[in-house]
Amino acid sequence: LLVPLLRRWVGLEEKQALSTAIAVIAPLCLLSAAVYLFRGGPAWETLWPYMTGGLVGGLVGGLVFEKAPAVWLRRLFALLVLFGGLRGLFT
Repeated sequence: LLVPLLRRWVGLEEKQALSTAIAVIAPLCLLSAAVYLFRGGPAWETLWPYMTGGLVGGLVGGLVFEKAPAVWLRRLFALLVLFGGLRGLFT
């Protein structure tokens, strides 16, 4: 929802809108993770593999983001959202 709004109302290009949306979502994710951990979430030892994977995935994604055409980024993002939705429905 944020990306189309940024494109239509603010007039940003697609890659700029995606970057801005991620810049808005990232701090909210960090805040959510902090609240979860301080309320007795899993031990740090169990989180390291996921944090490492997220860091590597973020770095690779950043490199791909610079070179990929916007239409492919949109398609990949749509597939990711669809996958997450289907996984949420059936698990």
